[in-house]
Amino acid sequence: MKKITFLLLHLNHGGLEKQTITLVNELAKSGKYKIKILSVYDMLNGNSFYKLDPKIKVEFLSNFGPDHKAFYHALKHFRIIRLIKESFVMIKCGIYKSFILKKHIKRLDTDIIVSSRIEFSKLIKRRDTLNISQEHSYINSKKYINKVRRYFKNIDKIVVMTKKAKEDYENWLKNSNSKAKVYDIPNMIEYSKVENFAKFSNKTIISVGRLEKEKDFLTLIDVFKILHDKYNDVKLKIVGEGLQRKEIEEKISLLELSNNVTLTGRISSEKVKEELLSSSVFLLTSICESFSLVLCEAMECGLPCVSFNIDVGPKEIIQNDVNGFLIDNRNKESMAKCVEILLTDKNKWNEISKNSIESVKKYYSSNVVRQWYELFS
Repeated sequence: MKKITFLLLHLNHGGLEKQTITLVNELAKSGKYKIKILSVYDMLNGNSFYKLDPKIKVEFLSNFGPDHKAFYHALKHFRIIRLIKESFVMIKCGIYKSFILKKHIKRLDTDIIVSSRIEFSKLIKRRDTLNISQEHSYINSKKYINKVRRYFKNIDKIVVMTKKAKEDYENWLKNSNSKAKVYDIPNMIEYSKVENFAKFSNKTIISVGRLEKEKDFLTLIDVFKILHDKYNDVKLKIVGEGLQRKEIEEKISLLELSNNVTLTGRISSEKVKEELLSSSVFLLTSICESFSLVLCEAMECGLPCVSFNIDVGPKEIIQNDVNGFLIDNRNKESMAKCVEILLTDKNKWNEISKNSIESVKKYYSSNVVRQWYELFS
């Protein structure tokens, strides 16, 4: 039985973590592999935010983790003692994320190593193992491309989420020290036997993600404002937590939308699904996405989706005007118009909903995991 070790930063919430847990759970079902997760931080007292198969062994390198919110709060309010304390924790985290992890990688009893972050891939120096790096990010910048060319020297296989990313990574790696082969394997969603799908029954819009700059929820508020000026009964739910929460709250207040916009904060996966099923349209306003797992989860619920057409991710999931809408040039008015169509045209809503449910089936974990079997062999 082959031994596989996955390198993770933590087992807390997050798209990367959710996707990795879904993958290892699916692999565990097969009984073909002995699976271990090596996690740098233990942020939940030995637990995982997402349900983990009990057959999977977990080893934590530390019993702590960074608190970025506390650090930036102390920095902003110039609380010296708290700032020193949080800075010390951040430095300690950096040591564990690099030097301590590197030592553990050297002595792992494993046949295959799967890295979940580019900085972890850099630490892998072994040639007695099959070394795989799964790129959960897609950053088309000179700085990141230089990292790609330098950090994958000892990586055998690189997994990206989309065909466009595969093409770009192959071009970036030309004439570099890396001989890694690039594969495109999409993210997967766990089949959850949805019985009651979303319905054309209200004017509730929903978006899910970290409240961070790259998700661009500030633009989402602008789009919603356009809709609210025309339909004062329209509602917006934003699910997630992050450093931009206060800025988002201030904009909601400034535009006098407080009675129509709800920020739920961080909630469980089960609760997220409930929120999706009780909404009518899903919006994605991200500046960048490597894939967008939540887009698939919304479509599985039969929820019509509208997304900006960015470099990679949504354009490989959504076929415009068939199973959703793709908006070019980050045009807020065009996005609002498509949402309006879905909120007012029941036949169009039903058509998009039905096509969404069918098209997303190819991303079920039972289908995608076969590509990982091939990769490991």
